[in-house]
Amino acid sequence: MQVQADPEPIDVDDAGGGSGGGSGSGGVLGAVRRHPWRSLLALVLVVVGGIAVANRDLIALLVTPEPTVDMSLPLVEPLQPGPDETVYRVDAAESSVTVEVDQRLAGVDQVAVLRTSGIAGSFAVGEDLSSARVGDLVVNVEQLESDNSLRDKALHHEYLDSHDFPEARLSDASLDLPDGPVPDDGTEVPVTLRGTLTVRDVAAPVEFTGSATLDGNTLRATARGPVTLSTYGVGPITKVGLVSTGDEARLTVQLVAVDGRDYSPPAARQVVVEAATAGPGPSFASQVAPILSSNCASCHQEGQIGASHWLLETAGDARADARGLAVVTGSRYMPPWHASDVGIPLQHVRKLSDDQIRTIREWADAGAPLDVPPETPVEPTPSDSDVVTPRADLTLPIPQPYAGESGFRDDYRCFILDPALTDPRFITGYTFEPDRLDVVHHALVYRAPAAQRAKMDAAEARDPGSGWSCAVGMGPGSGGDLVAGWVPGQRPQDFGEGTGFRFQPGDFLVAQIHYHYEDDRPADQSRMTFELAAPGAELTALETNELVGPVELPCPPGRTEPLCDRAAASADVRERFGPAGASLADLLHRVCRTTPGQLAAASDGTTARTTCDYRVRKGGDIVDVLGHMHEYGASYRMTLHPDTDRETVLLDIPVWDFDWQLNYQPVEPVAVNPGDTIRVECNWDRNLRPTMPMRYLIFAEGTDDEMCFSTVTTRPREG
Repeated sequence: MQVQADPEPIDVDDAGGGSGGGSGSGGVLGAVRRHPWRSLLALVLVVVGGIAVANRDLIALLVTPEPTVDMSLPLVEPLQPGPDETVYRVDAAESSVTVEVDQRLAGVDQVAVLRTSGIAGSFAVGEDLSSARVGDLVVNVEQLESDNSLRDKALHHEYLDSHDFPEARLSDASLDLPDGPVPDDGTEVPVTLRGTLTVRDVAAPVEFTGSATLDGNTLRATARGPVTLSTYGVGPITKVGLVSTGDEARLTVQLVAVDGRDYSPPAARQVVVEAATAGPGPSFASQVAPILSSNCASCHQEGQIGASHWLLETAGDARADARGLAVVTGSRYMPPWHASDVGIPLQHVRKLSDDQIRTIREWADAGAPLDVPPETPVEPTPSDSDVVTPRADLTLPIPQPYAGESGFRDDYRCFILDPALTDPRFITGYTFEPDRLDVVHHALVYRAPAAQRAKMDAAEARDPGSGWSCAVGMGPGSGGDLVAGWVPGQRPQDFGEGTGFRFQPGDFLVAQIHYHYEDDRPADQSRMTFELAAPGAELTALETNELVGPVELPCPPGRTEPLCDRAAASADVRERFGPAGASLADLLHRVCRTTPGQLAAASDGTTARTTCDYRVRKGGDIVDVLGHMHEYGASYRMTLHPDTDRETVLLDIPVWDFDWQLNYQPVEPVAVNPGDTIRVECNWDRNLRPTMPMRYLIFAEGTDDEMCFSTVTTRPREG
């Protein structure tokens, strides 16, 4: 995250809320700069992508191959017949369960439909219709499929957890049928099916209505009913920039059951794989493969950040998920590049061209024909020939592996990286090398002066295990300057010819790594490599400022949850992050000349917005910008000369994505002069996280809290 702070940088002497300005206190700003920032930039695990980890929340990225789907049919003990009863067993080959959910996919409203015939169960029917019984009905959730295999993988991996919870079970079920003798001539009768549906170990009552017939030894039934996704913690589903769904799923159960005395169910579903037929589409070898190699393969190979969502190693992998590829590239969800064209031209743009998107779509529409063997490798090739990889003149690993000994799910851990420099040197580039991509969420690296070493050593000595908790008030921002960072997808950083960050003898680095854990806590020993200028070289020292804004997102009117009270929410932040964490939320209002009440009154409880203007005190040329929010973030913008005829958008992200937060470098450095104004603007929307507990959100550092944070790196002008 090529950034560094300096006491005087571009220097935001002054900040004001909204479009206002005015002169402010450098002392207040200094206090802000010294705050130990602990939660900037995030991962993730996203559909098809790389990560969210989701939360995720999209949240624990498991860098493992996609498990093989078990096509076995569920094992269910059939009902035992009573006097004058016949037991009918579900014939999976003739039965199905269909799930329909309203969705908006790539900007188009449609209905997502998933089906499976992996179902088992039984019915007992005697002479009186109203006495009919039903046993447990069990569905293999892992076998649910739609017309988009990438959607299916994301749904199973991230929401249903179907590899760990492969079955959904309707138990304690009962049938509501009319009185009278059982018609066996195919006469249709109304039926209501009630029971307890268990999905992912969550049980809730459900009701389905429909009709049934009995014709000879074959029983047929169709029933439909709603299921609320949030009840089971599997929705609503939101993938920023790609898809959002409603909270209701409509289930249709179509069952064919036959006399159990004449039927033995198979052990598994019979899967018929249709041979792919080559159509008149684009050539895979000469047109499609080069696009995938230069834009997709580096993240989706075995062991890489996106492998848990989609593994792209062969031509056959691409063909199997061609429809999904067309969707995620056509919506520009992948490859990840969220800066719009509204802002200044930026370097290293990752977006596919319209022609490349059209090629993938036409290939998928033609049936994804292959003109190479399916096992042909898709090798990653660099798409950014102009990206310079810095030399590894200095390698600094975390001194000792860290395995999440704190017990926190979101663990902000600080480590000393000591370059042991004996003379002044410039760092001119770096590469961050995460050891465990499955738990390393992001990293921030600060330059700390020698005078801070004793304080940091003491913090480490008091905290058992490798490093120390950044939440104890001894984080890297305590007297240090931000010089580097990493998020998934971040490239190695070369600071450019003749520039770098100056280090004096005794200066050291503090790496703050955000670990996000699920069940496992593997030991991590990430490391960094640095390129150093020659001893005695005099370069232009880069400077970085942190531009931040307050957060006030109250609960919607009428909500009475305990943390909807701002004072209670502030106390919660204080408990989790210490007094400095809670006081910062109020301090930012002083910096930006706003009040909590002012911003809260402008919010409807679902959406909120903040702006903060910073005045430049020291001129220079902007060479790098970064915006940062968390998972309620809806959009972000940074503007130079706002509300003037010289207005210049430095960075515009109209659809915020927590999982992909990058540093952006202008094609041409942007000049700023003393007195110029830079505005940061952040927008939030609770609808992006509809299942989160309701609470008042203020500026705080957890993944489930919110921020409005920015950095601007400048190259000072000579003279």
